[in-house]
Amino acid sequence: MLTRIPPDYEVREQFHSEQNHVKIIHVGAGVSGLLTAYKARKYLKDYELVCYEKNPTIGGTWWENRYPGCACDVPSHSYTLTFEPNPEWSGFYAFGSEIQAYFQKFYEKYELQPYMKFDTKVLSAVWHEDKGEWKVELEKGGEKFTDWCNVLINGSGPINKWKWPVIEGIETYKGTLAHTANWSSNIDWKGKRVAVIGSGSSSVQVVPQLAEGCESLTVFARNSTWIAPQMGSQDVKILPPDSEQTSKPAAAGKHQYTEEEKEKMRTDPEAFLKYRKEVDGALQKGFSVFLRGSDLNVMAKKGMAEMIRARIGPGHEDLKEKFIPKWSPGCRRMTPGEGYLEALTKDHVSVISDEIVRFTENGLVTADGKDFEFDIIACATGFNVAFAPHFKMVGVDGVVLQEEWAEYPNIYLSVASPKFPNYFTVGGPTGNWGQGCVLVSHEVQVEYAMQCCVKIAEENLHSLEVCQSPTTQYLLHSYTWHNAKSVWAEDCRSWYKDNKPNGRIQLWCGSMMHLLKTLRTPRWEDYRIKRRDANMWTFLGNGRIELEVEGEKGKEVDWAPYIRNADVPWSLDL
Repeated sequence: MLTRIPPDYEVREQFHSEQNHVKIIHVGAGVSGLLTAYKARKYLKDYELVCYEKNPTIGGTWWENRYPGCACDVPSHSYTLTFEPNPEWSGFYAFGSEIQAYFQKFYEKYELQPYMKFDTKVLSAVWHEDKGEWKVELEKGGEKFTDWCNVLINGSGPINKWKWPVIEGIETYKGTLAHTANWSSNIDWKGKRVAVIGSGSSSVQVVPQLAEGCESLTVFARNSTWIAPQMGSQDVKILPPDSEQTSKPAAAGKHQYTEEEKEKMRTDPEAFLKYRKEVDGALQKGFSVFLRGSDLNVMAKKGMAEMIRARIGPGHEDLKEKFIPKWSPGCRRMTPGEGYLEALTKDHVSVISDEIVRFTENGLVTADGKDFEFDIIACATGFNVAFAPHFKMVGVDGVVLQEEWAEYPNIYLSVASPKFPNYFTVGGPTGNWGQGCVLVSHEVQVEYAMQCCVKIAEENLHSLEVCQSPTTQYLLHSYTWHNAKSVWAEDCRSWYKDNKPNGRIQLWCGSMMHLLKTLRTPRWEDYRIKRRDANMWTFLGNGRIELEVEGEKGKEVDWAPYIRNADVPWSLDL
């Protein structure tokens, strides 16, 4: 009850929720960084944003991965920003270089250059409670420097640093040693003895390319994996009504859109939108394949096994054993392996399941004592999967995030972490899934962070820190859901769970649309809100709203947006 009016309280001379200045640092200039730069313009009015990127340009994974055959494993018109359709995709699936070009065009179209700082590594971030800001240590060209921000967004992702295999003597090998995530365009494998180490998605894509023209190819594949059919089985048809042409989707470089199809996409936006929805909808309809024991799960396991047997052909029983695992399709990320199984059956290609025990000057030695000589060894050995950031983070009371997450990530709905105020992640732990395209989840996670930035700016907040109790309860729900329902809990090794058969699963606890519904609007009741103003209602200001202020300046506004002909949404925001 207000019994006495404090003499020192004053009404702030501003309109309702007028935004205060907010400084944001985003780690990375991949898709997340581009989306953050694009969305910040839409959500914020008085802000500064810097995206620090370790590479010399934008693109992230699509700039880094340039190995032969590198392509997206979901259809092109699904792997597109939801609001930025691309009628120029060359085919149903796109190679990596075309995807990088798409993001480069987006970057230039929306003039995002001012937000980017390249060739700059983030070394650490320390929360300063007295200022309500992050102190970020950086390095560029060997020189270290410091920047400060109100909000820190990490979009560097869990698969950010590629890794060599941990095998004795790797430094002694004198041939050409390559990694799929650091591939040189100067590598010529024609007529050479080639080895590929690994059986993940990059191996599945690079093997058919290297098999062409080499003298011999040896694939060292210890882990079993499923080779998927091309995702999206519906007929492809985006043509004028009088056209009879239709075709089945095929792999990258196989199904090319005709000029007639692309012209229809360019000139008929409604038909193009319908087509894009059909392409992505085919992926969403298939989510139950990831639910153990569902009809679709059982049918997929049986159908894919039959497809693999047919593609391998008579004999080769050892290959069928390896590529028809006991666990369900999807436990490891499924990759459409165009030409992969067929390449493994060629006379000059062999598959080795034995463990590699060491490198030699000339090649590799396996556990059974066999000595192999190679001119080129290509390591398709993936990344140092780190669900914690690759840079040291120090939060409230000096807690170090890497220590806090020693057993498993203490993450709230994939986007926030207790003890780390004003810190948000995009594509972090539990924020990805094994179904369809990741871009839409990145978009909703960026929009979540932007809504938090808006609240900080409009209400002059010191900080937003998610509480531990809702975080603990979310992690319990996610853990229980996966163990009860998902194929990802089956006995396979996957980066989804730190390459441990029984590791804690870092995928969302449901479908993609389930994630989108959860993250569309922040639950402020789950946050500890700390204010810079003694009176929480200071943001109400001088009794006016922005619409009125701008209208009185002569801007054309709707002075009565609540007057309408039907019960439809309305807004007082400009």
